[in-house]
Amino acid sequence: MNNPNNIQAEVNQVNEDEPVYNGFINKSEGEKLRDDMMRSPIEKLQLFTKMLKREALFKKAVILNK
Repeated sequence: MNNPNNIQAEVNQVNEDEPVYNGFINKSEGEKLRDDMMRSPIEKLQLFTKMLKREALFKKAVILNK
């Protein structure tokens, strides 16, 4: 059984490098559009349907002014 006092680091069995964290990346609008142009048609369709769902959600929103 695993004893909490004897926990060892798990071995990376896939032999992949650890991902590099670059912090938050702020891209310009042009860079975002360029990235979107290179997406596959399925990814473009998914982004489009996500956009339509957001638009429908915002149309239903009721904003109260105080």
